[in-house]
Amino acid sequence: MSASPLQVLEPDHDDKFISEPPAYYLRIAYFISVWSFKLAIALGLGARRLLMPRPSNLLHPEPRIYPIRPSLKSLVYRPEESGDEPLPVYLNCHGGGWAVADPAADEEVCSFLARNFNIIVVSVDYHKSPTWKFPFAVEDVAVIADAVLKDESLNIDSTKVAMGGFSAGGNLTFAACQLPILKGRVHALVGFYPPLNLRERLDEKLERRPKEAGTDALASSARFLDWAYVPFGADRNNPLLSPGLAKKEDLPRFVYLVGAEYDCLCHEAEQLAERLVDPVEERATIPGVSTEDGWKQGGVRWECARGRFHAFTHVAEWSREKENERVKVVDDLYSRVGAWLKEGAWANRPLPYILLGSQKTVLRLAQLMDCAGFVDVIEVGGLVEVVDMAPVPLFKGTNPIAPFARSWSMQRLVL
Repeated sequence: MSASPLQVLEPDHDDKFISEPPAYYLRIAYFISVWSFKLAIALGLGARRLLMPRPSNLLHPEPRIYPIRPSLKSLVYRPEESGDEPLPVYLNCHGGGWAVADPAADEEVCSFLARNFNIIVVSVDYHKSPTWKFPFAVEDVAVIADAVLKDESLNIDSTKVAMGGFSAGGNLTFAACQLPILKGRVHALVGFYPPLNLRERLDEKLERRPKEAGTDALASSARFLDWAYVPFGADRNNPLLSPGLAKKEDLPRFVYLVGAEYDCLCHEAEQLAERLVDPVEERATIPGVSTEDGWKQGGVRWECARGRFHAFTHVAEWSREKENERVKVVDDLYSRVGAWLKEGAWANRPLPYILLGSQKTVLRLAQLMDCAGFVDVIEVGGLVEVVDMAPVPLFKGTNPIAPFARSWSMQRLVL
């Protein structure tokens, strides 16, 4: 029987940060603002899809609804010529301040990655605020991702799984992968300008922006979107609410973070990237990115889009010349992400396995087999379980393939 993914929603520390509720007149103003915002975005997206022709280079997705969330529809983008071989999967989570938009909002990146990198891309949905506040959206993303990974009709290579998202969607993917239901099954994360620190005040974030940046689009909406998503009494130090505060070992080893220079969220994404790497070890440049605009170390990449604002991947420029330039910048970015997944995060992954035995035997064997990718070591009833992704071979001491252990381990891994 699977455990609830909400098991770890309570942080294991005493350093809680609970912000004061806004004044009553602000609550009224935020309520009106968020519902006006939802209406405006819904009308805008609807009009665009109705009046503007759909670009011919976009794939036609397959709608998919899973019983675990029958009211939420996912979109599956398959490569045009995928064949019979299992394919890697990229789970995409759209942005929208936790309050608006749907899986089709990211059809450009989903089609791009599926078409150019032979990846199955699944764009997932989640319940929106303010009707559904934290942690519902985090759990939605986690349980739908679990359903996708168990969906045999998709023919997924379960050793090559990545999640990523834009803005609030990035926040949700970095949170969801920490839950027991997904931990160890997601091998790479991608975050495009995500909000990762919900403890820090908006004023502090805005003060860090370059002076020439002008007005930040989030300055007028961030407060009411935060109010709509974060329930009063929530601990803002909770790494499922502020994933930038997550422990390094709770995130996959491969992480690609992208910020926009003129975005007030840029600093917190860069902060997480810095925290995930060795401060002393030398960093290399990313091909196609200047030294000032990005770096890589181990499985971590950081990239800053110079002169760009929040949502630059989705918001078109007014002039044709600037729009052509923006499209090229975005396509190049998506190409780097896709290449990083194929040639880095998913390259030559070892077969997943479980080791069961005495602590000394298992840890020694793990060392000999160079199991640096293990995400958990758990002692249960005198045995130690080292978990990577999914059960393939089993070892119990020197006795291979213990049937009772296989059954127990498979149950353990679907939590």
